[in-house]
Amino acid sequence: MNTLLSMKNPFDDSITNFFKQFIENEGWVEWMTIFSCFFVFFFVIAFMFLFKKENRNIGILMLITLIISFILNDFVLKNLFTRDRPFVELGIDPVGFYIDGYSFPSGHSTIVSAGAFSFLFYFLFIEKGKNKTHLAYSIIFIVIALLVVLSRIALLHHYFTDCLMGMFDGALIALIVILIYKYLILKKLKKSHPQNDHIDE
Repeated sequence: MNTLLSMKNPFDDSITNFFKQFIENEGWVEWMTIFSCFFVFFFVIAFMFLFKKENRNIGILMLITLIISFILNDFVLKNLFTRDRPFVELGIDPVGFYIDGYSFPSGHSTIVSAGAFSFLFYFLFIEKGKNKTHLAYSIIFIVIALLVVLSRIALLHHYFTDCLMGMFDGALIALIVILIYKYLILKKLKKSHPQNDHIDE
């Protein structure tokens, strides 16, 4: 597995080499660093939702998704694949916001995807698309997530496939958490409280 990931990937290399030409541009690095730091945004949003009754359920589910994603990515997958980061392969110093560790999958991409997709899946599967305000939030969260993903590639902290896998992991974990909530927890709550049909709101 490690040998497979250490092999040169022409697609990854071409994208990395494209962004390499911008890495000495201080303005570019500054903006990408700002975008990179936005992964914290999803933890902040999850905690804020906990203090608002109508959003408490999604806040709890988002926080659970974020924690699972972080543990799985940083303590399991990264140590399983042990892929070096692009700037290490290129022999240059890291720039911008940087956390030490392996490259695959991207932790930032996993976190932001977990946050954005947990909200989107809650809107689709639990609220059944009824809350239009949450639709707007979902779009904003996905745009923020994509900006964070772009920044990780642009700063040469991750290869494209690192971020792609991170996005897949985060979205998959979010989907599993929301479906468990919908088909196990909500189902049991409705059976024990049949008079409360609005319990999924």
